[in-house]
Amino acid sequence: MSKRKIATIILVVLIVATLIFIWGNSIESVTESQQKSKEVLEVIRPVLEKIVEKEKVTDHLVRKMAHFVEFSALGIELALLLIVLRRVRWQGIFYTAYFGLTVALFDETIQIFSDRGSQVIDVWLDFSGVCFGIVCVLIVYGIVNAIMAGRKHKRRENS
Repeated sequence: MSKRKIATIILVVLIVATLIFIWGNSIESVTESQQKSKEVLEVIRPVLEKIVEKEKVTDHLVRKMAHFVEFSALGIELALLLIVLRRVRWQGIFYTAYFGLTVALFDETIQIFSDRGSQVIDVWLDFSGVCFGIVCVLIVYGIVNAIMAGRKHKRRENS
């Protein structure tokens, strides 16, 4: 099996696992979600208080950050899949971002049925996380490609 095929399988499994994680958290009740957020808050509070005003460090902030981070991870995985599949073109990037938006919409829909509040602003937060992850990977990809092209050009000059 080729390295590209193996990488594709690994990334698809990671993406599916991330989707299960995201949607699994959305199925939880308000009480369960708040409890998890409070537990995480106690661990990261010292760090957050150095960045954000003390009064603004709440479990609500932790939940919003968690959404951004988990959707950023999804964006990173999706962008890496684009690279592995050699689909880094505007159309591929657009479809990848659109997939991320669809996941965010579905995530908020799940929250309606688990008696949690569903808000349009949360869809935008999730989507911005996906876009952030995609952009970060594509920037690194562009830099690596530029470096590799420069090395290739130097080798040709030296030959």
